Amino acid sequence: HFPSSQCYEEFICSSPLDSCILFHEGGHWRELIVRTTSRGHTMAIITFHPQELGQDALATQKALLKEFFTCGPGTVCALTSLYFQESTMTRCPHEQSPYQLLHGEPHIFEELLGLKFRISPDAFFQVNTAGAEVLYQAVGELCQATGDTVLLDICCGTGTIGLSLAHQVSKVIGVEMVEKAIEDAKWNAAFNGISNCEFHSGKAEAVLPQLLASWEDARPLVAVVNPSRAGLHYRVVRAIRNCRSIRRLLYISCKPEGEAMRNFLE
Repeated sequence: HFPSSQCYEEFICSSPLDSCILFHEGGHWRELIVRTTSRGHTMAIITFHPQELGQDALATQKALLKEFFTCGPGTVCALTSLYFQESTMTRCPHEQSPYQLLHGEPHIFEELLGLKFRISPDAFFQVNTAGAEVLYQAVGELCQATGDTVLLDICCGTGTIGLSLAHQVSKVIGVEMVEKAIEDAKWNAAFNGISNCEFHSGKAEAVLPQLLASWEDARPLVAVVNPSRAGLHYRVVRAIRNCRSIRRLLYISCKPEGEAMRNFLE
């Protein structure tokens, strides 16, 4: 990632537009996100605050950015994908402010536990692939799944957990709020020839209560939750608690001392 960050710094220094640290102080160039895979793919996502710039001025900046990374000093980064996002907020999903592909492929790809996964710019994917393989293998063991088990993958992202365990269970049901991640999950299932999975797009607190309220399947249900640092919405916790079919619950957290503990207390 270091060459990409160095090149972005060089580009900002050569730009007539300032960097944007605090929104109220002005400036335009904001953060750089770099995603790399073990397959040698590199995706760069640059966030830009438009301030009062018009569409012509924005088009000029995008052209300069593309030229820098495809014909100028930035070519050393050998980017697979270069994305640009105009945003007046700290974090903004694709649905509110679309990621604009300036150069290269729309997706990058990663291999995990013998499966191939497609990754969109705003889709969650574990940054440590080798560590993720160990984690998902542990999840598979802790699930104690049988051939008739249904796996409920909550906050499923691109479907990595559910798809990696699909061969152990009769069915996988994934829920994820990022629409592009669900598109990736469906593509990943089809590409890897996995047919016992279904994925639902929407906030877990909206989708899960409806899904579990009508659950009449006699097969044992195992739930795996992998939420963001904000933890699970109380409606998700309530839906899980009210579903008697859930025989086992696994909670994956990158920050167990925070909101995860609140979820356990609830």
